[in-house]
Amino acid sequence: MLESLIEALLEDESLTRGLPESEAQELINWLIGLLEEEYDDRGAAFVRELGKRIARLAQRHRVPVEALIDLVEFAWEDALYPEEEDRPLNA
Repeated sequence: MLESLIEALLEDESLTRGLPESEAQELINWLIGLLEEEYDDRGAAFVRELGKRIARLAQRHRVPVEALIDLVEFAWEDALYPEEEDRPLNA
């Protein structure tokens, strides 16, 4: 099942359309990592939509994919550990 979800992700050209090759590869690799953590149909739909939104933001606002991925991961970490208010930012 995981293999078919990854294959569908790799075949979805709308995920990386308009991105430079290196950024497209970085986004796809990150999305595959997410699928490996959460590989059911709902998780796959979420991962695909998240990838499309990151690609769209990167294109429209000329923000590197890596920066957007870092922002998403930071937000997830903050949501998991909200009580740690004085946590230093990592650059």
